[in-house]
Order: sequence, then C-alpha cells, then structure tokens
Amino acid sequence: MTRQDLAAYRGAMSLALISALIIACTAPNVHDGDTLRCGSERVRLFGVDAPEVRRGAQPAEPFAYQARDELIRLTRGRVGCRFVARDRYRRFVGRCWSDTSPDVNAALIRSGLTTEYRRYSKGAYAKAEDEARRAGRGQWK
Repeated sequence: MTRQDLAAYRGAMSLALISALIIACTAPNVHDGDTLRCGSERVRLFGVDAPEVRRGAQPAEPFAYQARDELIRLTRGRVGCRFVARDRYRRFVGRCWSDTSPDVNAALIRSGLTTEYRRYSKGAYAKAEDEARRAGRGQWK
C-alpha cells in the first residue's frame, strides 16, 4: 500500500467514524420524556431526567405524559442525535436537534416538564433548568 493509498484509507475511516457518531431519522417513536427510537437505535437524551410513565402496576409520576407529549412535539419531522456515550442498557445517549428545536434536550428542560440529570451532564443544562424554575413552568409551578 502506498502512502497515498494509506492516507485515502485513513480519511475514509475517519469519515466513517464521524458519521457513525451521528444518527438521523424522521418522526422517531417516542417512548417517554427522555427516550426515543431513531431507526433501530434507542436514544436516551443526554442530561435529561423525565418523570417515569406507568409501568405495570407502578403508576406514572406527575408530568410523565406531558413530558412524553412535549418530546413528541419537539421531534416531529427530521431529528438528528450526536453520540455522547452508551448507558448501562446499551442505549445510545445523545444530544439531539430537530426541525422544531436546535437543542431538543435543553428545550425539554426549559419546558419544566423534565429536569437536568446533573449526575451525568455536570451542569450543562443548568441555565435551561433555572429558566424553567424562574418562569414557573411545568414542575416548577
């Protein structure tokens, strides 16, 4: 393999790795206020903690269905998510954007229907949560 061939190969591999770090879809299926399915990939929204929907005999937490509905609204149309990590359930954890919002994660937190998951986000969405709290939105009423 020549140096030119090696450089071309490395460039192609770099492009493949970068593109693998972003997924995109249209109108994903929304599971709850912080999880959606984009193609075959389950995506957990980075830094977002939504109330739990009803599971079996376990009742839904307050605002769970409103948070889910807000995520549905925010992800109509085209959606893209940039990879941050894999969680313990092997879900793609990502920062997402859509035709509706340039930052779906922050928009959900700003709605007051979800909170920042600071254990992982380390304050990345503190400003959005403070805005929801000051405005008395969702859980902060």
